[in-house]
Amino acid sequence: MKTERIVQAVSGIIGIAVIGGAALAADMPSTMLEIHDDPAGGKKATATLRIAAPPDAVRAVLSDYERWPDLFDGRFRMAKLERLDGRVVTDLLIKRLPLPGEMRLLCETRELPGGEIVTSLIEGDFKRYYRRWRFVPEMNGSAVQTRAEMELLVDMDSWVPDWLFATMLRRDLETHFKILRERALAHAGTAQAP
Repeated sequence: MKTERIVQAVSGIIGIAVIGGAALAADMPSTMLEIHDDPAGGKKATATLRIAAPPDAVRAVLSDYERWPDLFDGRFRMAKLERLDGRVVTDLLIKRLPLPGEMRLLCETRELPGGEIVTSLIEGDFKRYYRRWRFVPEMNGSAVQTRAEMELLVDMDSWVPDWLFATMLRRDLETHFKILRERALAHAGTAQAP
């Protein structure tokens, strides 16, 4: 009798923990973004996005290099794109909004065996640019969704004050994530259609 009550109590506690954990996961924001000063200079941005599409759909959108400018709300323009031995070299021109002119970002992107996408600076109007995307599948009921984790280290070669650069970076990333989410959902819908 006493053992039965203990088992019921433990089962109840586990049930509450499982339900509470599911509710907590459902209540988590779909995007968490943090931007901090990096000790090496510039800014470090980390983000976690929950996207209701499988990792392959999210990865497909981020590796569609010809359409990269579309992921940045018209601020980017592709000057040149080359596919070379396991890497993609992109030469991007970026509007400096709200300032006049454009910045150049020549970078290489590699898709790693584990599915990560890593982009690093070759040259341009940046002292440093490094971005890594990691994709983790998560179950949401019977559907697979993605927890996409991004790390960005960026240092612009400019006189723009840190506070303005951080504000611009936050705005640009939030817009980028919104567009990425929309495109990944559209891609997943297209991939599942007969």
